Amino acid sequence: MKRLLSLLALLLLLALAACGGTEPRPPEEPPTAAEPKLEELCGTDYQSYIAETIIMQMENRMDKTPDVRYFPVTDSAPLTDYAAIDETTSFEVDADGNIVIYFPAGTVTSEANGEQSFRIPCP
Repeated sequence: MKRLLSLLALLLLLALAACGGTEPRPPEEPPTAAEPKLEELCGTDYQSYIAETIIMQMENRMDKTPDVRYFPVTDSAPLTDYAAIDETTSFEVDADGNIVIYFPAGTVTSEANGEQSFRIPCP
């Protein structure tokens, strides 16, 4: 009887080890912080502020390089006719804390000019 109990105890330990029952669980990874939103970085009027800043940069670039034309400026149209300035806008925050907004090639200027980026200082 003692042998039978010892054998059952051994089988139980082997079964638990095979199922991982005796191994500690790895710690769960902490949740990652949510990415910042443009509104949080630039305030509630962020769309106007960003659009005005980008248009100003486009005008400055056109003054320096007349062969590059930006559609919103040449068409006297709002930037939002060509690119969204909202929660879907692709951006990053640079090392100086400025927002850098990216537009794919062909969005705001000729596709030959490639992807366009604009650095927006946070107010």
